[in-house]
Amino acid sequence: MLVIAHHSISDPESFWGAAEEVTKNLPSNFKLHGVFPAMDGKTGTCLWEAGNVQEVQQFLDKNAGQYAKNFCYEIDVNKSMGLPKFQLAEK
Repeated sequence: MLVIAHHSISDPESFWGAAEEVTKNLPSNFKLHGVFPAMDGKTGTCLWEAGNVQEVQQFLDKNAGQYAKNFCYEIDVNKSMGLPKFQLAEK
C-alpha cells in the first residue's frame, strides 16, 4: 500500500539529518518513493510503500519523533491524480 507521511518539524536540522541517515538502511518491507521538504525545512511530505500505515507511523515516530509530529495515512490510489507510475510490491 502507498502511505503519505506528513511531518510538522520542530528541529529541521536534526530531523533532516536523521532522515538522511535512517533512509540509508530501511526495513526490507519499506520503500521510500519520494521526499518533499518545504523550503524552510519545517514541514515535509513523503511517499512510502509499506504493508500498512501503522508500520510507517511507528517507524517514523521511533526514528524522528523527537524532532517532528508525524501524521500518516493510506493513499486511495483509485482516486489519486498524478501518482508516479511504479509497480507496487506483491504482498
